[in-house]
Amino acid sequence: MILPVLRGVADGCDDTLLTPFTRSSRLFWFLLALCAIPSGNAAAVSAVDDLGRKVELKEPAKRIVSLAPFLTELAYSAGAGKRLVGVSAYSDFPPEARALPQVGTAMGPEIEALAALRPDLVLAWEDSIRPGDIERIGRLGMQVFVARAKRLEDVPRLLEAVGLLAGLDVAGTVHGHRARMAALRAKHAKRPRVRVFVEVWHRPLTTIAGAHWINEALDLCGGDNVFRELALVAPVVSWEELYARDPEMIMGAGTEGGETAFRANWSQRASLSAVRAGRLAYVDADTLQRPTLRLAQGVASVCAALEKAR
Repeated sequence: MILPVLRGVADGCDDTLLTPFTRSSRLFWFLLALCAIPSGNAAAVSAVDDLGRKVELKEPAKRIVSLAPFLTELAYSAGAGKRLVGVSAYSDFPPEARALPQVGTAMGPEIEALAALRPDLVLAWEDSIRPGDIERIGRLGMQVFVARAKRLEDVPRLLEAVGLLAGLDVAGTVHGHRARMAALRAKHAKRPRVRVFVEVWHRPLTTIAGAHWINEALDLCGGDNVFRELALVAPVVSWEELYARDPEMIMGAGTEGGETAFRANWSQRASLSAVRAGRLAYVDADTLQRPTLRLAQGVASVCAALEKAR
């Protein structure tokens, strides 16, 4: 009875340890005993999500579904990429995320498809999941962590939460990100201010306003959003309003057609001061519109554009 049991344990061990040589030696039995010792990594984990709900797992998450592209990216950054079994549409970074089953869109998750993947943890974005969906997923025995992302600091904070629920150490990664952001802030703290219009879509003309990490990024770099005071996060503005505010710089981040279309569109507005002076800048939307570690790259691009505009 003992031998079959030991063989079963051996089958779960790393094959690089249990070589043919060790299998024929006393060392085999020693390694076999080591493999039977619990690793101690199965301790319960918990975190409070951004709805104030306590999310508890009996052990670190082994099967994870992400319902937002930025959460997919954060899971990879935390070192949990191999534990992802499903993602939302447009989860395209890193590239390997594209091969995973898609079980949701910005309109919400596909509950049946999600349940079939048997995740023990679902990462959801507050802006794209309904309370009813959270309850339905919970009734199926899956834990849901709901994330809110509005500020620059939410990136390392959420990375820490994902790391905690996956039982992974992300302290070094978080420290590095915060250090890069602090360095950018210190470098541009006393630079002359520049009045900026941020375009996230051209037809209709759409910008960013209110409490949003893009506005924080502008402020960090020494820029002021000319529409920051508007109530909506992504308001549509009129050309008359834009001409009245006449920004010193126009920055694109998400224009349909990319930088080529962005510059072609604005070349027709030569009466604006920013266009007339050639103070146009385009920033890769994925580095600025997604609250991930790549925000440090996006913020650095914003700072460089503002510096050039000065």
